[in-house]
Amino acid sequence: MEKSETSNSKEQNTFFEQEFKLLSDVQSFLEDPNTKEDPKQKLKTLVGSYESLLKQSSKIMKIGDSTQHRLLKTQEALTDSNIMLEAAYMDLKLVTEIGKIITSSLEPKIIIQSVYENTKSIVPMDVLAFGIYDEEKKEIKYKFCVIDGRYVPAPSVDSLEEDNPSSYCVKQQKELITLDIEKDFPNYLADIRKHFGENSQSALYFPLHVEERLIGILTVHSYSKNAFQPNQLNILRTLANYVAIGVDNADAYRTLSKRNKELKDSLEKIEVLNKSIEEERQKSENLLLNILPRSIADRLKGGEGVIADYFPSSTVLFADIVGFSKLTTKIQTPTRLVEILNRIFTEFDVIADKYKLEKIKTIGDCYMLAGGIPVPTEDHAHKAAQAALDMLHRLDELKPELEFEFNVRIGLHTGEVVAGVIGKNKFVYDLWGDSVNTASRMESHGATGRIHVSESVFLALKDKYNFEDRSVIEVKGKGPMHTYFLQGVK
Repeated sequence: MEKSETSNSKEQNTFFEQEFKLLSDVQSFLEDPNTKEDPKQKLKTLVGSYESLLKQSSKIMKIGDSTQHRLLKTQEALTDSNIMLEAAYMDLKLVTEIGKIITSSLEPKIIIQSVYENTKSIVPMDVLAFGIYDEEKKEIKYKFCVIDGRYVPAPSVDSLEEDNPSSYCVKQQKELITLDIEKDFPNYLADIRKHFGENSQSALYFPLHVEERLIGILTVHSYSKNAFQPNQLNILRTLANYVAIGVDNADAYRTLSKRNKELKDSLEKIEVLNKSIEEERQKSENLLLNILPRSIADRLKGGEGVIADYFPSSTVLFADIVGFSKLTTKIQTPTRLVEILNRIFTEFDVIADKYKLEKIKTIGDCYMLAGGIPVPTEDHAHKAAQAALDMLHRLDELKPELEFEFNVRIGLHTGEVVAGVIGKNKFVYDLWGDSVNTASRMESHGATGRIHVSESVFLALKDKYNFEDRSVIEVKGKGPMHTYFLQGVK
């Protein structure tokens, strides 16, 4: 085309040069009447040159018309291309917006409805359906369909082991496109119309893959033949990719939600189980702490076998219910007897806790506690004395409630002891040493309703408490001892 334009340009230049020369010759002829040339011959020559110029002018005009025509056609083609580009851009923009809606949705039903509502204006579709691939059953389940603008939840199934459009796509690993079902795939006509109605004339089946995994099939139908143009097929292919991603995301979300629910249910069961275990553990812990001091229990749980600790100073208390054996004959039932004894000793437990003293054990109707163990303290004698006074006072308060006359005899002694746990079965925290025997003797050699103490207790508390000097008495197994009765706080 460039060579033709160059040739035309040269012809135009030659024409203008010849025209200028002819005009010059005519002017010279007219201005010089005395020329020696034959005027008739000169005019004949000029006329011939003029006729030649006329022919060239006609040719140049034809070339100009042709060029103008070509320019107009080119302009029209450019305008059409621009219109097509704008339309393609708008389609691409619309498809991108639809893609965002699809990939952000987590419900296949909403995905199909969104595709239909947003695409029906640019692609003629009367049926839009998505079929899920069931690998285990080898079938495509069309659970999500829009037919004639209405969502149709009733599912239909294509077996991949039979000959149908779905199995064709899966086996051939390619899309199925027919603009005339009756002509192209008459063997599929019955299946298609069974699933999607009697009016389908054009049909498209797009296999949906995500990372080479078959997700399902997207199918589009029109009630008209030759319904889909090439650009519309490209739009649907793009949308099919978006649908694959959206449905795969929805499936992943559904699976994750199910697992989260299962995990939540498992965690709740574990929490209930842990709570039950903790309750049982707490019961066992409380039971253990009812038998052993916490520090001793912790040491046993830590693996220590035999525990025996020496304490250079501890105050031991014995409290014995006076005449309890005789009272048993007056109490009607053994159960009532145990209830009364439990009532008294429970009050003694409260007092022991109040002063942070360690209950050692009960022996029949005798109650034993100690201060300064298993954690050494400086004021164990003072706390044991306070506990003894509270025991006398509380028993007096209980007498009307208990219906029988109960009295107590209490003995105290301060000295060194060994405390610990021995054995493996039915173990208890116990005390050993002469101080235990001496405290027991103080109780047995005491007086009803009084607190009998050794001289070591008197020396420890004489500045804060009042005592009655009992002088020296003979104590069984101990010999002569100077003892006192504790009366109260100064």
